[in-house]
Amino acid sequence: LPHPLQRKPMITRRHFLKNLAGAAAASTLINHPSFPDKRAKNLLIIMTDQQPTSTLGCYGNPLKPTPHLDRFASGGIRFSNCQISAFPCSPSRATLLTGCYPQRHGVFTNNIPLDDNIPSLGYILKNAGYATAYFGKSHLKGHMYRDVPWREPYNGSWYNRRIPVADRFEVEKIPGGLGEDVPHLGFDTWAGGWRQYHAYLKRVGLEHLLNHRPLPGNHQVASSAPNDRHRYSLIPEEHHMAAFFAHRAERFLRMHRGSSLPFFMVVSFYGPHLPVAPPKPWNEKFRLEDCPLPDNHPDTLEGKPESQRENAYCYKLPSWSEAQFRDYIRRYYGYAAYIDAQIGRILDALASSGFEEDTIVLFTSDHGDLIGAHGFVYKIDEACYKEMMNVPLLLRVPGRTLPGSVSRSLVGTVDIMPTLLDLLDLKIPGGVHGIPFTPALRFPRTPIRDSVFTHWGPDSIVAYDDRWKYGLHSRAEIDELYDTEKDPGELTNLIHTGGYEDIARDRRNRIHGWLETTRHPYRTAFVKKGK
Repeated sequence: LPHPLQRKPMITRRHFLKNLAGAAAASTLINHPSFPDKRAKNLLIIMTDQQPTSTLGCYGNPLKPTPHLDRFASGGIRFSNCQISAFPCSPSRATLLTGCYPQRHGVFTNNIPLDDNIPSLGYILKNAGYATAYFGKSHLKGHMYRDVPWREPYNGSWYNRRIPVADRFEVEKIPGGLGEDVPHLGFDTWAGGWRQYHAYLKRVGLEHLLNHRPLPGNHQVASSAPNDRHRYSLIPEEHHMAAFFAHRAERFLRMHRGSSLPFFMVVSFYGPHLPVAPPKPWNEKFRLEDCPLPDNHPDTLEGKPESQRENAYCYKLPSWSEAQFRDYIRRYYGYAAYIDAQIGRILDALASSGFEEDTIVLFTSDHGDLIGAHGFVYKIDEACYKEMMNVPLLLRVPGRTLPGSVSRSLVGTVDIMPTLLDLLDLKIPGGVHGIPFTPALRFPRTPIRDSVFTHWGPDSIVAYDDRWKYGLHSRAEIDELYDTEKDPGELTNLIHTGGYEDIARDRRNRIHGWLETTRHPYRTAFVKKGK
């Protein structure tokens, strides 16, 4: 993969805004008050794992499970149409940090280490003189569950390495990698969810929990029962990993008071990713009767990729009862609410430490969860459903964002890195795929993209233009085409329906053009396999 710095000259904020000035001026907008030219010097990114927009009150959840994030959104801007640019976890996170798609940064599936030679936010800000800190999930230096005798292969201490294959992405498992507990990605202060969390449990007198199987740490939370029954974490809420990371973030902010250096801190929670087992009392915060099934819950998956129906781990419609689905949903909301409480602690610490007025704060998630949609729980390959693609994106920039503003501008998570560098007045590395959506902060209706593309695992590409969604699946027997305006639940695949041939052909051609423009190593193979 070519190094980004070998491709294009550096792009400055001034040059980018000059190019977009015409678009902003031409948009039919009301006049907004002018902003002072104030530069926030610090940056805080808060991430969750596998959290769709439907779990947040500010995105319309009537139970309002996330009061702290809702309050945060009321002080900044909420993007309602942010789509992930890569899937699943590792590719999405690498894309967010580098502003590049997997065909450039190389992380096209989970457990592939992100090359340190690829410019990423941590290294860029560290080299710019920032104090850097990272607390939580990275998933960018190999397998996370390490040095466990019963884990295969290599006691869990391995990473995925790309195999040179002519027509597709392939990997092999190699012993090594760093896991989660060693500082990396340009961050000097670090706390991970494996060895460091195990040491914490011992310090607080919970060593007996380390006899639980699977071993607590990272996503595992010592669940009380299997997922088809009501379950909760056996770890007390005050010592749950989410609280552990919130505490580390609070401590970093306290210790940084009085420092002359700006800081860049990432707090990356492992939840509400499965296993969906929040600590008590959050597991029963919501009643079953208050957690209805989504409108697109019943789905036979007729006319869709066969792999979706065959995914017994995630497709629960034939076997789970309505009560089981409702229980999963209420546990999910409870887990989201618990993490929201920890986010509230961090935001309060930011204010009490005196950093609120000069810190850019961004909240998002790496991808969503189906939470009962189409009869699924968790996440799946060879799909393009909105519950996994559309993620929350909340941003507060002191002196720049309009409190309570909402933008429907179509953006991708690949655009986050260049936007943040633009806001910090730092140079954007040449060759990044993302574009800053900074103009939408002042003028929320400013168009940013007419289409977004998502690299869905190694074998699928999704194109979405705010109405038509096309999923090109290179290994599945059928692609997907949805009219999200007439079919917002994405229940009817139109790929072989008469009258839509031209639309399908046009969307395939758009994907082929994107593959060419981004120099995808297997663009020819994708074109040949297009159905």
